[in-house]
Amino acid sequence: MPFRLFALFLAGCAVLATLAVAESTQCAYPVVIVPDGRTTQSTFPQSTTYWYAIYAQAGHSYSVEFVPPADNYLNGVHPQFGLLSVYGPNDLQGCRGSSTVTATPNSAYSPTLQKSGISGNGVGRRVSFTAQSPGLYSIPVTNAGGAGGYSFRAVDTTLFNPRWNTMSGYDIQWIIMNMSDMPITGTLTVVDMNGQVITAAQVSIPAGGRATRNSGTSDLNLPRDIAGCAMLAHNGPPNSLLGEAFMISATATLPEKFETVAGH
Repeated sequence: MPFRLFALFLAGCAVLATLAVAESTQCAYPVVIVPDGRTTQSTFPQSTTYWYAIYAQAGHSYSVEFVPPADNYLNGVHPQFGLLSVYGPNDLQGCRGSSTVTATPNSAYSPTLQKSGISGNGVGRRVSFTAQSPGLYSIPVTNAGGAGGYSFRAVDTTLFNPRWNTMSGYDIQWIIMNMSDMPITGTLTVVDMNGQVITAAQVSIPAGGRATRNSGTSDLNLPRDIAGCAMLAHNGPPNSLLGEAFMISATATLPEKFETVAGH
């Protein structure tokens, strides 16, 4: 019996070891989060700053979230996260410097992590940004409350259209619907088959509304008889935009993909 109990104890320790996560309090050695939407759970000590980072691709948009799922309410004995900042690949020299990244706090918008600011319901934090250059983007997170459990994740929120063309009389139309309750702005980047940018058009989608861009002469006026792909980077939360694309000619309308990587 003692041997069986000891064996069970060792097995339990092995399981706990697989759940352990070691965060970093040093900006020079941040914990790198894979921006594929996976959620990691851990614990956050009181009055501590942890450093995280993601490797970003130029032109892609990302959201990073930190939330205590079981204790997501205002209470000093649980984690309370401060405002989030994002530092670009060249912003910090010797752990000193200011941010050049335009980051949008959207914790209070659907899907909501925090409503009515720090004095309201929820203490989770989320920020979204578009990477202007490739590299490591750092995010410090400070817990101003008590120790407790929390989770974190990073999501590539970019919408991708893998195929468009203006051959054989076709034009393409991109339709974006805003499923959130915040106005969202983004950039539709259209490239040719060689990866050369043809145009980068601004898109504004009102809360609960939609926006449309097309390749015709009345809008983007893309060259005739070429093909390529397109992507939309934006400042909204994950899953806030629903995209559609259609190849349209005088005789046919063909649907094309226009979605996030997670939407495959």
